[in-house]
Amino acid sequence: MTTEKVKEFYRKINELWRKNHYFTFWFIPGNGQNIAKKNIEKKRLKYVLSSMAAAGVLFMISFGVMAHIAYQSYVQQQELREFQQTKQQQEQKLQELAAMAEKNQKELAYLDSLEKQLRQQMEKSGAQLPPKDEQVAYGGKGGPMDGKQISQLNVILEQEKNLQAEMQAQKKNMEGLLDAIRNENYRREFTPDLWPTDSYDITSSFGGRVNPFDNYSSDWHPGIDIANNYGAPVYASASGVVASAGWYGGYGRYIKIEHDYGYETAYGHLSSIAVRSGEYVEKGQLIGRVGSSGYSTGPHLHFEVIKYGEQVNPSQVI
Repeated sequence: MTTEKVKEFYRKINELWRKNHYFTFWFIPGNGQNIAKKNIEKKRLKYVLSSMAAAGVLFMISFGVMAHIAYQSYVQQQELREFQQTKQQQEQKLQELAAMAEKNQKELAYLDSLEKQLRQQMEKSGAQLPPKDEQVAYGGKGGPMDGKQISQLNVILEQEKNLQAEMQAQKKNMEGLLDAIRNENYRREFTPDLWPTDSYDITSSFGGRVNPFDNYSSDWHPGIDIANNYGAPVYASASGVVASAGWYGGYGRYIKIEHDYGYETAYGHLSSIAVRSGEYVEKGQLIGRVGSSGYSTGPHLHFEVIKYGEQVNPSQVI
């Protein structure tokens, strides 16, 4: 329908409305019988049409409001389902975190037990132990906390914080023990406590004795004599640097090794020398052979331990 026809239709309706005071409505049943008609004044018809228009507008408004409420309800239900799903996922994640925290606590308890055993074994071996770093913050605290809302996440975060503090303390303790083990190994490496030859036959002890060459005068012996077969191996009693290696008066073929902690060791009456002055030797390394050079009545090893320049009894060190 064109715009001109619409205007023409509207003009005719408007003219029809202005010229008539009554309007007749025919009511025809489906069977075509008992046809009725009804005359309605224009004023009343106007009221009826206005009421119908108002009712229509009210219906449309009500329908729109109800549709909006229905849509909002749908959106809220969707959000509720998403919230419930998210909450379920969060609760599952919290359970996983709680299980992980418990596992970490068990691992830390196991590490603490290992550390105690390690300390006990090191104490038995005479090692000097560092003080244990006790992490006071890790001490557990808790309760029903009546009247206070505490989320499971906050509980897990607090546990995790304490676990981290305990792990740092445990790390510090283990590092301290590792340093102690290194120090102990170093001390053992440079302390002359290894028997220097394969024989244990001590023919002359440390200290005062009868002179072996006249069998009646007194003599001071600054070491111990260990009898062994000619050419038997002689080992370094500890790691260190060879201070001298060669002929040394009554000692005959002689080796002197400087260690740490103020220690030195000396090996005399050798038949041969396998090291040279200034050479670094390791504990247990072959440095020479048993002999009878110098002032000696027969094949043996003269062994001395010197600490801060003074000869000490080797039997108290080895």
